[in-house]
Amino acid sequence: MQPHIKRAFTLLAIAIIVFIVIRSLVVPDSFGQYGWYRGDSVVDNRNFPVEYAGSASCGEENCHKTLYSIWEDSRHKTVNCETCHGPSEKHVSNVRIMPQPANESRDFCGLCHFRQTARPEDFSQIDPETHGQNLRCAYCHNPHKPWFV
Repeated sequence: MQPHIKRAFTLLAIAIIVFIVIRSLVVPDSFGQYGWYRGDSVVDNRNFPVEYAGSASCGEENCHKTLYSIWEDSRHKTVNCETCHGPSEKHVSNVRIMPQPANESRDFCGLCHFRQTARPEDFSQIDPETHGQNLRCAYCHNPHKPWFV
């Protein structure tokens, strides 16, 4: 065999060995326990504090039942209450702890409703330059009843 081919194979073998050694040092032991998944991340995720309660908790206990029933039938039914009102697990556990007020800024509503070419034609979109004269969206539109102006 030619010497330059021997050198190429030797370098390739060294590169493979170095890769295997570095991979064994870098990749956690629990990687691959559940397929392409790090098994220890289940414990890590379990240790995160619970902050979100889910939209169903807003309609339970007769607290916000009217608003919840309106929301359930509205065009915003796919938008979780906590998307606008923020995490509310503490409020659900103790009603005296008030959640943060809903973000009613034009920029926040615009995350979904400013015109973008990729959005479907039937999705409510506006041109922020010509619509609303820089007023807050909630000044004219009730987010719980978006069809009502």
